[in-house]
Amino acid sequence: MATKRISKHFGPLIVASLVLNTLPAEAETKPKTKCNIRIDNAHISKSLKLRRGFDAVKINAQSNCNLDMSNLSFTIEIHKHGFLRNHRVRERTLLIDGVIPANKKIEHKQTWVKCKNTRPSSYFGIAYASGFVSGKLVRTPRTYTNNSVLLPCGT
Repeated sequence: MATKRISKHFGPLIVASLVLNTLPAEAETKPKTKCNIRIDNAHISKSLKLRRGFDAVKINAQSNCNLDMSNLSFTIEIHKHGFLRNHRVRERTLLIDGVIPANKKIEHKQTWVKCKNTRPSSYFGIAYASGFVSGKLVRTPRTYTNNSVLLPCGT
């Protein structure tokens, strides 16, 4: 008998809860831009070895936005895993003044650090950007490389 009484009272409550959970939230907003950064894993640069004659760790990244942007500041940081803490070994910012048309891919390929020796070290990268979209300053969240990569390069 007690089970019937509980189900009588909780049945409508469960139904109301399910209905409310399926309704869209009023405060939910979708992003107005589709701006993103893609960052590649750290690697030993073949082009620097061929052109300049030395080994270097390099990280490349790309930025793309579906709206016009201006005054882009696009930064890549190279970090090395350390014994007690990680170390930033290089930071390079690409500055582009003026307007960048919507959907134009911006490539940042100038961030590298020369190897001092062949001691294996583990590297990862972080990329982020800021710029003006529709007159407002927009900043991307920090984007990390997918993997830390062990490379024969001590810095």
